[in-house]
Amino acid sequence: MNIRLKPVWIALALATGAAQAAPVHDWYIGAGAGWAWAHDLDDFSKDVSNDDTAYNAFAGYNFTENLGAELGYLSGGDWDVNGHEFSNQGATLSILGRLPLNDIFSVFAEGGGYLYSVKSINGSEDNLAPLAGLGMTARLHDWIDIQARYRYMVRVGDDSDNDKVGSGTQRWVSDISTATIELVLHPNRTVAAVPVAAPMVVAPPPAPEPVDQTFNLSSDVLFAFGKAELKPEGMAALDDLYQQIVDVKPKDGNAMVMGYTDRIGSDANNQALSEARARTVANFLIGKGLPADKVSIQGNGESNPVTGTQCDDVKARAALIDCLAPDRRVEIRVTGVQEAAPAATEPTAEPAAESAAEQPAQ
Repeated sequence: MNIRLKPVWIALALATGAAQAAPVHDWYIGAGAGWAWAHDLDDFSKDVSNDDTAYNAFAGYNFTENLGAELGYLSGGDWDVNGHEFSNQGATLSILGRLPLNDIFSVFAEGGGYLYSVKSINGSEDNLAPLAGLGMTARLHDWIDIQARYRYMVRVGDDSDNDKVGSGTQRWVSDISTATIELVLHPNRTVAAVPVAAPMVVAPPPAPEPVDQTFNLSSDVLFAFGKAELKPEGMAALDDLYQQIVDVKPKDGNAMVMGYTDRIGSDANNQALSEARARTVANFLIGKGLPADKVSIQGNGESNPVTGTQCDDVKARAALIDCLAPDRRVEIRVTGVQEAAPAATEPTAEPAAESAAEQPAQ
C-alpha cells in the first residue's frame, strides 16, 4: 500500500466504525490558507523553490460525529519555473472520518479526489488525482472551529500518455502537499445535550396512622382463681402479648391495663383483685421493655361482664365459676401512631385471646 494513501484508508476505517453513531445533521462552510509544496520541481529545474502559498474554501456535511463528506476548492500553488508557469487549482471531494478526543479537540482523516486544472510548459490539462489528508480540529464555540489540515495529492499534471514510448508526451508532473490553517463555521450546530441524572425523588414517608387496639387475655390463663400472681403459662401468654404490642410499633404510645373479675365475691374484694391483676400485668410488660411512664392501670372489678345473663340459672359454684370465666379477663388498650406503613404489620390479638379463653378455668 502506498504510504501516501494511508489517510484514505484511515478515513474509510473511521467512517466504517461510525456507521452506528447517532446522527448530528451538521453542515458547515470554511476557508483557509497556508503552504503548498511541489515535491518534484527539482526534476524540472534545480533553481526553483518548492514551496508556495495554498488557499482553499469548502462546504461539508457531518452525518454523525464520526462521518462527514466535503466539497471544496483548492489552489495548490503557482510556481515560476524558468519563465514557465506551473500551477494547479481545482475541486476536491472527500469523505472524512473523525475521532473526537474530548469536548474540544478531534482528529480526522480524509480520502477522495482532486479534480484539478494544471498549467505548465505543456499547456493546460484537466485530470483527477487521488487526495488524502489528516487534520486536527479545535472547537472554539458552538458554531466556530479552527483546524489544521495536511493534504497530499498524487502526480498532479499527469495523463495517460505521459512517458509512454513513442507518445511524444513528457509532462511536468509532481506530487503536491498543502498545509493550511482553516476557520470553519457551523451555522446549525447545537451543543449535544449532556445527560443529566434525573433528580432522585424521595417519596415522603407514609403519614402515621393512629393506633387504638385492645388486647384481651383470660385471667384464668394468667392467674389462679382469686389470685394475682402470674402462673408460668400466664407469663408465656404475656410474652406473646408483648411481642404483638411491639409489632404494632406504636410511636408515643400509651398502654392502659384494665383488670376485670366475675361477680363471685364482694364488690370490694373484686375491685381490689382487678387492680392487683392489672398491676401485675403492667409490671410484667414494663419489665419486658414498655416505658413505665407510658403504662397505666385501671381496676374495673365485676363491671362490664361479657356473659350478661347467661349464667343466672347456674347454681353450683364450680359450674358457675366455669360459666363466668369470660368475665375474668385483663384488657390492654394500646394507643398512639404507627411508625411503619400500614401494610408492614397487621397485628391481631384475637387469636391469643381466643387461645387464652379456651384454657380451662382454675
